[in-house]
Amino acid sequence: MIIFKFIWDFSRAYFYVFCVLLMIISASCEKDSTQGKYPKLLVGDTEISISEDEPNGVAEIPMYLSIVPKTGGSFEYYTADSTAKAGKDYKSISREKISFKPGETYVIIRVEIIPNSEKIYDAAFKIKLENAENCVLPGSELVIKILNTDYETLVWSDEFNGGSLSTVFWNYETGGGGWGNNELQTYTNSNENVHLDSGYLHITALNPSPGSYTSGRITTKGKKEFTNGKVEIRAMLPEGKGLWPALWMLGANFSSVGWPTCGEIDIMESLGHAPSTSYGALHWNLNGHTYVTGTYNLPSGKFSTEFHVFSLVWTPTRIRWFVDGNQFFSKTREEIKGFPIRLPMFFIFNVAVGGTWPGNPDQTTTFPQHMIVDYIRVYQ
Repeated sequence: MIIFKFIWDFSRAYFYVFCVLLMIISASCEKDSTQGKYPKLLVGDTEISISEDEPNGVAEIPMYLSIVPKTGGSFEYYTADSTAKAGKDYKSISREKISFKPGETYVIIRVEIIPNSEKIYDAAFKIKLENAENCVLPGSELVIKILNTDYETLVWSDEFNGGSLSTVFWNYETGGGGWGNNELQTYTNSNENVHLDSGYLHITALNPSPGSYTSGRITTKGKKEFTNGKVEIRAMLPEGKGLWPALWMLGANFSSVGWPTCGEIDIMESLGHAPSTSYGALHWNLNGHTYVTGTYNLPSGKFSTEFHVFSLVWTPTRIRWFVDGNQFFSKTREEIKGFPIRLPMFFIFNVAVGGTWPGNPDQTTTFPQHMIVDYIRVYQ
Protein backbone atom coordinates (compact mmCIF):
# COMPACT_ATOMS: atom_id res chain seq x y z
CA MET A 1 0.00 0.00 0.00
CA ILE A 2 2.83 2.37 0.85
CA ILE A 3 4.57 1.49 -2.42
CA PHE A 4 1.37 2.12 -4.35
CA LYS A 5 0.90 5.55 -2.67
CA PHE A 6 4.51 6.46 -3.46
CA ILE A 7 4.03 5.55 -7.13
CA TRP A 8 0.79 7.53 -7.25
CA ASP A 9 2.35 10.63 -5.64
CA PHE A 10 5.36 10.43 -7.93
CA SER A 11 3.17 10.08 -11.03
CA ARG A 12 0.99 12.96 -9.94
CA ALA A 13 4.05 15.18 -9.34
CA TYR A 14 5.46 14.19 -12.73
CA PHE A 15 2.13 14.99 -14.30
CA TYR A 16 2.11 18.46 -12.69
CA VAL A 17 5.66 19.16 -13.89
CA PHE A 18 4.71 17.99 -17.38
CA CYS A 19 1.69 20.33 -17.40
CA VAL A 20 3.79 23.28 -16.27
CA LEU A 21 6.39 22.57 -18.96
CA LEU A 22 3.67 22.23 -21.56
CA MET A 23 2.21 25.60 -20.53
CA ILE A 24 5.62 27.26 -20.77
CA ILE A 25 6.30 25.80 -24.20
CA SER A 26 2.82 26.72 -25.37
CA ALA A 27 3.20 30.28 -24.13
CA SER A 28 6.60 30.53 -25.81
CA CYS A 29 5.21 29.23 -29.07
CA GLU A 30 2.29 31.61 -28.83
CA LYS A 31 4.69 34.50 -28.24
CA ASP A 32 6.84 33.47 -31.19
CA SER A 33 3.74 33.06 -33.30
CA THR A 34 2.58 36.54 -32.35
CA GLN A 35 5.99 37.99 -33.17
CA GLY A 36 5.95 36.16 -36.47
CA LYS A 37 2.78 38.02 -37.39
CA TYR A 38 4.64 41.32 -37.36
CA PRO A 39 5.83 42.28 -40.86
CA LYS A 40 9.54 42.61 -41.48
CA LEU A 41 10.73 45.67 -43.39
CA LEU A 42 12.74 44.47 -46.37
CA VAL A 43 15.37 46.32 -48.38
CA GLY A 44 17.56 44.94 -51.15
CA ASP A 45 20.64 45.31 -48.96
CA THR A 46 21.69 47.18 -45.85
CA GLU A 47 24.13 49.12 -48.11
CA ILE A 48 22.14 51.04 -50.69
CA SER A 49 23.63 52.98 -53.61
CA ILE A 50 22.02 56.16 -54.87
CA SER A 51 23.22 58.67 -57.42
CA GLU A 52 24.55 62.16 -56.83
CA ASP A 53 22.27 63.38 -59.64
CA GLU A 54 19.02 61.91 -58.34
CA PRO A 55 16.06 63.48 -60.22
CA ASN A 56 14.68 66.48 -58.31
CA GLY A 57 17.53 66.01 -55.82
CA VAL A 58 15.56 63.51 -53.74
CA ALA A 59 16.56 59.89 -53.18
CA GLU A 60 13.75 57.48 -52.37
CA ILE A 61 14.53 54.30 -50.44
CA PRO A 62 11.59 51.87 -50.54
CA MET A 63 11.13 49.39 -47.68
CA TYR A 64 8.70 46.57 -48.41
CA LEU A 65 6.64 44.76 -45.76
CA SER A 66 7.19 41.01 -45.72
CA ILE A 67 3.48 40.34 -45.10
CA VAL A 68 0.38 42.46 -45.49
CA PRO A 69 -0.09 44.00 -42.02
CA LYS A 70 -3.41 43.55 -40.20
CA THR A 71 -2.63 46.46 -37.90
CA GLY A 72 -0.79 49.72 -38.30
CA GLY A 73 2.80 50.19 -37.22
CA SER A 74 5.69 52.62 -37.27
CA PHE A 75 9.40 53.22 -36.75
CA GLU A 76 11.72 56.20 -36.37
CA TYR A 77 14.87 57.13 -38.25
CA TYR A 78 17.56 59.81 -38.41
CA THR A 79 20.76 60.38 -40.40
CA ALA A 80 24.40 60.26 -39.30
CA ASP A 81 27.57 61.34 -41.12
CA SER A 82 30.21 59.00 -42.43
CA THR A 83 32.40 60.06 -45.38
CA ALA A 84 29.43 62.08 -46.65
CA LYS A 85 28.70 65.21 -44.64
CA ALA A 86 25.32 66.69 -43.79
CA GLY A 87 24.82 70.10 -45.38
CA LYS A 88 27.43 69.37 -48.04
CA ASP A 89 26.41 66.04 -49.55
CA TYR A 90 22.94 65.47 -48.15
CA LYS A 91 20.31 67.20 -46.01
CA SER A 92 20.34 66.04 -42.39
CA ILE A 93 17.27 64.43 -40.82
CA SER A 94 17.19 64.83 -37.04
CA ARG A 95 14.37 62.38 -36.33
CA GLU A 96 11.29 61.40 -38.26
CA LYS A 97 8.59 58.81 -37.82
CA ILE A 98 7.21 56.65 -40.62
CA SER A 99 3.87 54.95 -40.11
CA PHE A 100 2.03 52.37 -42.16
CA LYS A 101 -1.66 51.49 -42.12
CA PRO A 102 -3.29 48.05 -42.18
CA GLY A 103 -3.03 46.64 -45.69
CA GLU A 104 -0.14 48.84 -46.85
CA THR A 105 2.75 46.95 -48.46
CA TYR A 106 5.63 49.44 -48.47
CA VAL A 107 6.95 52.68 -47.01
CA ILE A 108 9.50 55.13 -48.41
CA ILE A 109 12.34 56.98 -46.72
CA ARG A 110 13.18 60.18 -48.61
CA VAL A 111 16.53 61.95 -48.33
CA GLU A 112 17.55 65.14 -50.12
CA ILE A 113 20.88 64.80 -51.95
CA ILE A 114 23.04 67.89 -52.50
CA PRO A 115 25.03 67.82 -55.78
CA ASN A 116 28.66 68.58 -55.05
CA SER A 117 30.72 69.52 -58.08
CA GLU A 118 33.93 69.39 -56.00
CA LYS A 119 33.41 65.77 -54.96
CA ILE A 120 35.01 63.31 -57.40
CA TYR A 121 34.65 60.26 -55.20
CA ASP A 122 31.85 58.16 -53.75
CA ALA A 123 30.77 58.98 -50.20
CA ALA A 124 28.43 57.45 -47.62
CA PHE A 125 26.19 58.32 -44.69
CA LYS A 126 23.95 56.27 -42.40
CA ILE A 127 20.27 56.09 -41.68
CA LYS A 128 19.70 54.93 -38.10
CA LEU A 129 16.53 52.89 -37.42
CA GLU A 130 14.83 52.78 -34.00
CA ASN A 131 11.62 52.32 -31.99
CA ALA A 132 9.78 49.85 -34.16
CA GLU A 133 6.11 49.26 -33.35
CA ASN A 134 4.29 46.26 -34.84
CA CYS A 135 7.10 45.63 -37.30
CA VAL A 136 10.62 44.18 -37.44
CA LEU A 137 13.43 46.41 -38.68
CA PRO A 138 16.06 45.06 -41.12
CA GLY A 139 18.77 46.16 -38.67
CA SER A 140 19.83 49.16 -36.65
CA GLU A 141 21.11 51.14 -39.64
CA LEU A 142 21.27 51.44 -43.42
CA VAL A 143 24.44 52.60 -45.17
CA ILE A 144 23.64 54.98 -48.02
CA LYS A 145 26.39 55.29 -50.62
CA ILE A 146 26.26 58.40 -52.81
CA LEU A 147 27.72 57.52 -56.21
CA ASN A 148 29.80 60.27 -57.78
CA THR A 149 28.65 61.19 -61.30
CA ASP A 150 31.39 63.64 -62.28
CA TYR A 151 33.20 60.83 -64.11
CA GLU A 152 36.65 62.41 -64.42
CA THR A 153 38.85 59.31 -64.30
CA LEU A 154 39.84 57.90 -67.69
CA VAL A 155 39.31 54.14 -67.49
CA TRP A 156 39.70 53.16 -71.15
CA SER A 157 40.48 54.78 -74.47
CA ASP A 158 41.54 53.91 -77.97
CA GLU A 159 43.41 56.68 -79.78
CA PHE A 160 43.84 54.48 -82.89
CA ASN A 161 47.57 55.19 -83.08
CA GLY A 162 48.72 51.69 -84.02
CA GLY A 163 49.33 50.17 -87.41
CA SER A 164 46.16 48.07 -87.29
CA LEU A 165 42.96 47.76 -85.30
CA SER A 166 43.58 46.31 -81.82
CA THR A 167 41.90 42.92 -81.50
CA VAL A 168 42.48 43.19 -77.74
CA PHE A 169 39.71 45.80 -77.77
CA TRP A 170 37.73 45.15 -80.94
CA ASN A 171 35.94 42.39 -82.86
CA TYR A 172 35.05 42.42 -86.54
CA GLU A 173 31.45 41.57 -87.35
CA THR A 174 31.01 40.35 -90.91
CA GLY A 175 28.27 39.30 -93.28
CA GLY A 176 25.20 40.61 -95.09
CA GLY A 177 21.56 39.63 -94.92
CA GLY A 178 20.07 43.03 -94.13
CA TRP A 179 20.94 43.10 -90.41
CA GLY A 180 17.28 43.39 -89.47
CA ASN A 181 16.85 46.74 -91.27
CA ASN A 182 16.86 45.75 -94.97
CA GLU A 183 20.42 47.08 -95.28
CA LEU A 184 22.37 46.47 -98.48
CA GLN A 185 25.98 46.23 -97.34
CA THR A 186 28.09 43.20 -96.54
CA TYR A 187 30.43 43.82 -93.63
CA THR A 188 33.99 42.56 -94.05
CA ASN A 189 37.26 42.54 -92.10
CA SER A 190 39.09 43.77 -95.18
CA ASN A 191 41.62 46.57 -94.77
CA GLU A 192 39.66 48.38 -97.47
CA ASN A 193 36.66 48.63 -95.13
CA VAL A 194 38.39 49.01 -91.73
CA HIS A 195 41.89 50.39 -91.28
CA LEU A 196 43.99 52.83 -89.25
CA ASP A 197 45.81 55.72 -90.86
CA SER A 198 47.87 58.43 -89.14
CA GLY A 199 46.12 58.04 -85.79
CA TYR A 200 42.58 57.74 -87.16
CA LEU A 201 40.17 54.84 -87.57
CA HIS A 202 38.57 54.69 -91.02
CA ILE A 203 35.36 52.72 -91.56
CA THR A 204 34.77 52.88 -95.28
CA ALA A 205 31.68 52.10 -97.35
CA LEU A 206 32.41 50.96 -100.90
CA ASN A 207 30.40 50.23 -104.03
CA PRO A 208 32.64 47.69 -105.83
CA SER A 209 30.03 46.85 -108.48
CA PRO A 210 26.51 48.02 -109.35
CA GLY A 211 24.11 47.12 -106.55
CA SER A 212 26.92 45.71 -104.37
CA TYR A 213 28.16 47.43 -101.22
CA THR A 214 30.74 46.60 -98.57
CA SER A 215 31.49 48.32 -95.27
CA GLY A 216 32.85 47.81 -91.75
CA ARG A 217 31.32 47.02 -88.36
CA ILE A 218 33.42 46.59 -85.20
CA THR A 219 32.41 45.90 -81.57
CA THR A 220 33.96 45.64 -78.11
CA LYS A 221 31.66 42.78 -77.09
CA GLY A 222 33.27 40.57 -74.45
CA LYS A 223 36.32 42.84 -74.32
CA LYS A 224 35.30 46.32 -73.19
CA GLU A 225 31.89 46.59 -71.52
CA PHE A 226 30.77 49.33 -69.16
CA THR A 227 28.00 50.35 -66.78
CA ASN A 228 27.71 54.10 -66.21
CA GLY A 229 30.29 56.69 -67.16
CA LYS A 230 31.06 59.45 -69.64
CA VAL A 231 31.86 58.54 -73.23
CA GLU A 232 33.51 60.89 -75.71
CA ILE A 233 33.97 60.00 -79.39
CA ARG A 234 35.52 62.47 -81.85
CA ALA A 235 34.51 61.66 -85.39
CA MET A 236 33.78 62.94 -88.88
CA LEU A 237 30.87 61.35 -90.72
CA PRO A 238 30.16 60.24 -94.30
CA GLU A 239 27.67 62.06 -96.53
CA GLY A 240 25.29 60.85 -99.23
CA LYS A 241 21.85 59.39 -99.75
CA GLY A 242 21.51 55.91 -98.25
CA LEU A 243 24.45 56.16 -95.80
CA TRP A 244 23.80 55.43 -92.14
CA PRO A 245 26.80 55.84 -89.78
CA ALA A 246 26.36 54.97 -86.10
CA LEU A 247 28.29 55.02 -82.81
CA TRP A 248 26.22 53.03 -80.37
CA MET A 249 25.96 50.41 -77.59
CA LEU A 250 24.15 47.12 -76.95
CA GLY A 251 23.58 45.28 -73.68
CA ALA A 252 26.29 42.75 -72.85
CA ASN A 253 23.56 40.11 -72.42
CA PHE A 254 22.50 40.49 -76.06
CA SER A 255 23.42 36.90 -76.94
CA SER A 256 21.21 35.45 -74.19
CA VAL A 257 18.17 37.75 -74.15
CA GLY A 258 18.22 39.24 -77.65
CA TRP A 259 17.20 42.65 -78.91
CA PRO A 260 15.49 44.85 -77.75
CA THR A 261 15.43 43.27 -74.25
CA CYS A 262 19.19 43.81 -73.92
CA GLY A 263 18.73 47.55 -74.42
CA GLU A 264 20.38 49.85 -76.95
CA ILE A 265 21.96 53.29 -76.52
CA ASP A 266 22.63 55.23 -79.71
CA ILE A 267 25.29 57.82 -78.92
CA MET A 268 25.20 59.08 -82.51
CA GLU A 269 23.28 58.14 -85.62
CA SER A 270 23.14 60.18 -88.79
CA LEU A 271 21.53 59.94 -92.21
CA GLY A 272 23.80 60.77 -95.12
CA HIS A 273 21.22 62.90 -96.92
CA ALA A 274 20.97 65.19 -93.84
CA PRO A 275 24.66 65.78 -92.97
CA SER A 276 23.97 68.58 -90.47
CA THR A 277 21.73 66.47 -88.22
CA SER A 278 22.54 63.73 -85.71
CA TYR A 279 20.38 61.68 -83.38
CA GLY A 280 20.59 60.08 -79.95
CA ALA A 281 18.20 57.29 -78.98
CA LEU A 282 17.27 54.47 -76.64
CA HIS A 283 15.62 51.18 -77.58
CA TRP A 284 14.33 48.55 -75.14
CA ASN A 285 11.55 46.07 -74.49
CA LEU A 286 8.45 47.21 -72.62
CA ASN A 287 5.68 44.86 -73.73
CA GLY A 288 7.27 45.17 -77.16
CA HIS A 289 9.86 47.39 -78.82
CA THR A 290 9.92 50.87 -77.25
CA TYR A 291 12.16 53.79 -78.16
CA VAL A 292 12.82 57.49 -77.60
CA THR A 293 14.85 59.78 -79.87
CA GLY A 294 16.47 63.21 -79.63
CA THR A 295 17.77 65.38 -82.48
CA TYR A 296 20.68 67.79 -82.79
CA ASN A 297 21.17 70.22 -85.68
CA LEU A 298 24.49 71.94 -86.23
CA PRO A 299 24.17 75.74 -86.17
CA SER A 300 26.41 75.81 -89.25
CA GLY A 301 28.48 73.41 -91.32
CA LYS A 302 28.19 69.66 -91.76
CA PHE A 303 29.31 66.60 -89.82
CA SER A 304 30.99 65.40 -93.01
CA THR A 305 33.46 68.30 -93.30
CA GLU A 306 34.72 68.71 -89.72
CA PHE A 307 35.35 66.59 -86.64
CA HIS A 308 32.80 66.82 -83.82
CA VAL A 309 32.71 65.28 -80.33
CA PHE A 310 29.72 63.06 -79.61
CA SER A 311 29.31 62.47 -75.87
CA LEU A 312 27.13 60.46 -73.53
CA VAL A 313 26.85 60.78 -69.75
CA TRP A 314 25.20 57.68 -68.30
CA THR A 315 24.46 57.55 -64.55
CA PRO A 316 22.26 55.19 -62.50
CA THR A 317 19.42 57.73 -62.72
CA ARG A 318 19.64 59.40 -66.13
CA ILE A 319 21.24 59.40 -69.60
CA ARG A 320 22.27 62.62 -71.38
CA TRP A 321 23.50 63.23 -74.94
CA PHE A 322 25.85 65.99 -76.13
CA VAL A 323 27.43 67.27 -79.34
CA ASP A 324 30.53 69.44 -78.84
CA GLY A 325 29.54 69.88 -75.19
CA ASN A 326 25.99 70.99 -76.00
CA GLN A 327 23.34 68.83 -74.32
CA PHE A 328 20.45 68.12 -76.67
CA PHE A 329 18.65 65.17 -75.09
CA SER A 330 18.12 63.73 -71.61
CA LYS A 331 16.02 60.98 -70.07
CA THR A 332 15.66 60.00 -66.41
CA ARG A 333 15.20 56.49 -65.08
CA GLU A 334 11.55 57.25 -64.35
CA GLU A 335 10.97 58.35 -67.94
CA ILE A 336 12.38 55.13 -69.39
CA LYS A 337 10.91 52.52 -67.07
CA GLY A 338 12.06 49.05 -68.02
CA PHE A 339 15.27 50.17 -69.71
CA PRO A 340 18.22 48.15 -68.32
CA ILE A 341 19.99 51.28 -67.14
CA ARG A 342 22.18 49.49 -64.58
CA LEU A 343 23.52 46.69 -66.83
CA PRO A 344 26.79 46.72 -68.81
CA MET A 345 26.97 47.48 -72.52
CA PHE A 346 29.53 47.21 -75.32
CA PHE A 347 30.34 49.59 -78.19
CA ILE A 348 29.55 49.23 -81.90
CA PHE A 349 30.94 51.43 -84.70
CA ASN A 350 29.55 50.88 -88.20
CA VAL A 351 28.50 52.47 -91.47
CA ALA A 352 25.40 50.87 -92.97
CA VAL A 353 24.34 51.35 -96.59
CA GLY A 354 20.63 51.48 -97.32
CA GLY A 355 17.97 50.27 -94.95
CA THR A 356 14.47 51.07 -93.76
CA TRP A 357 15.36 54.41 -92.19
CA PRO A 358 17.85 56.08 -94.62
CA GLY A 359 16.56 54.53 -97.83
CA ASN A 360 18.88 53.30 -100.56
CA PRO A 361 21.68 55.17 -102.34
CA ASP A 362 20.78 56.96 -105.54
CA GLN A 363 22.65 58.53 -108.44
CA THR A 364 23.81 61.40 -106.20
CA THR A 365 25.64 59.09 -103.78
CA THR A 366 29.38 58.84 -104.34
CA PHE A 367 31.82 56.22 -103.01
CA PRO A 368 34.05 55.63 -101.14
CA GLN A 369 32.54 57.23 -98.03
CA HIS A 370 34.35 57.27 -94.68
CA MET A 371 33.47 57.55 -91.02
CA ILE A 372 36.75 58.71 -89.49
CA VAL A 373 37.17 58.36 -85.71
CA ASP A 374 39.92 60.19 -83.87
CA TYR A 375 39.38 58.57 -80.46
CA ILE A 376 36.99 56.98 -78.01
CA ARG A 377 37.45 57.77 -74.29
CA VAL A 378 35.51 56.38 -71.34
CA TYR A 379 35.56 58.08 -67.94
CA GLN A 380 34.19 56.79 -64.64
